[in-house]
Amino acid sequence: MLYPMRTLASALCLLALAACAPSVYRADVGAIFVKGQGEIALQNAGGTLALSDNNRFSGQLGLDDFEASPYLRLEWGHERHRVRAHGFGVNSNGSGRLANDFGGIVANTPVNTSMDFFSAAASYAYEVFENEWFQLGLGGALGYVKLNVDVRSQAGPGRDEVDTDVLVPMPFADAEFRLGDVSIGANAGVMSADLGDGNGRYWDVEGIARWQITPDVQVLGGYRLLSMDVLGNASGRDFDADLQFHGWFFGGGVTF
Repeated sequence: MLYPMRTLASALCLLALAACAPSVYRADVGAIFVKGQGEIALQNAGGTLALSDNNRFSGQLGLDDFEASPYLRLEWGHERHRVRAHGFGVNSNGSGRLANDFGGIVANTPVNTSMDFFSAAASYAYEVFENEWFQLGLGGALGYVKLNVDVRSQAGPGRDEVDTDVLVPMPFADAEFRLGDVSIGANAGVMSADLGDGNGRYWDVEGIARWQITPDVQVLGGYRLLSMDVLGNASGRDFDADLQFHGWFFGGGVTF
């Protein structure tokens, strides 16, 4: 009986020491400049379209530009544990001419398009390797993606849209190089699964550089890529989307 009691006491002491170890909190805010690229197709009411006949964001739907959006990052680190949350939303408008039917709107119709995209993700990584200049963490992430693409005929009453959202659980990896006050990191999550509204493959990749100007203040910049290649159902009709949302972000924040 004495040995289990000693083991329990040792475990409690380790937990107490871990609880007393300092945590690091970071809050960053900035701007991200995002562009959507790829192709999308929407089935018509009769179910007669081939979803391989799609329309490109660039040109045919007129969604060609980078759009600015606020970008928020929150991070908590404790011992070997790191939790992070970040997100952004973007709205884009354009005009073009359909190459193929989109829902009930026929090919060659001049259209006005609006697109709303929102992405948020939370991740947990456990540090599996560390030395004075490098660390590697493995864990999981949960992403939320909401997409609305609204297409309207310029010459008549025709209108159709894809409106979908999905929660994406992903295995996650996080690596960081430290060079004095500068750190360069990368993280990625990927999943191939049937997730309700969308059956397909999802990627969320980020690269980031951070300069710790003082112990409490940092500036940062980086690149973010979200990719979704999915066949799904929106409002009772099938859609096929092979899309990438990518862009550069810049900002600053505080550590406490």
